[in-house]
Amino acid sequence: MVSYVIPNLANACRILSLVTESEQGLSLTELEQRLAVPRTTAFRILQTLCQEQVLEKHGKRYLVGAQLFKIGLSLLSSQRLQQQALPMLQRLALKTGLSCHLAMPHAQGALLVEVCDSLNPMRLAARPGTVAHFNCSAAGKVFLAFHHFDQLAAMAADGLFKQRTKNSLTQLPELTTELQRVLARGYASDELEYHDDVRCLAVPIRNSQGTVVAAVGVTGPSMLFCQHQHSVLIASVKQTAIDIALSTYRPQLVANSARGQ
Repeated sequence: MVSYVIPNLANACRILSLVTESEQGLSLTELEQRLAVPRTTAFRILQTLCQEQVLEKHGKRYLVGAQLFKIGLSLLSSQRLQQQALPMLQRLALKTGLSCHLAMPHAQGALLVEVCDSLNPMRLAARPGTVAHFNCSAAGKVFLAFHHFDQLAAMAADGLFKQRTKNSLTQLPELTTELQRVLARGYASDELEYHDDVRCLAVPIRNSQGTVVAAVGVTGPSMLFCQHQHSVLIASVKQTAIDIALSTYRPQLVANSARGQ
């Protein structure tokens, strides 16, 4: 395994760790001494990190840059989103009798980060860590519509659209039409496209800037879906998405509302 390590990448990671642990930042000389690497090597790594805005140079000292702050805040936000979403997913599963999940954008599709199984013995849901394909999952369609609508041709060429069942949408014209519907109605559906006899519905979750950062979905056998009035089910999932967004990104608004009741 050691033979696959990139030494200067490892040194860059060590530099980041050292700088983030230092309140006053570190100079090139200090980093050179602590890392025991040639001065020119340390300097080139630092220049690259500064160019990527992961670090910033103030005088002779290197400090944490804006991009590293952004990465940290994004990670904290994602963790808070999962924490806030879990009890709401549990309530939605109890209310609908369907399995519920929280999905995040992923390079290959929709990454399931939380799954709450329904109490129904016919429950069907993938496990956390599963990446569902873009074109044939409800959450995947949400991310395609709101993040990749203008990149469909390139994604098709890269082989990202999979034929899971006979109902899977893999051709650009039909997929484009479907995504236009997603944008217009504010939710996406999987109509027996990922698994035979399994349906799914997903709604986008937006952050405080209005950007779609996740999706909440419900999954179950087609027979269970047919037991719900479609408009009522959609309204329930949409309300859950709103509740998750408010509690994550507008907690003060929720607190004020609770005090006003």
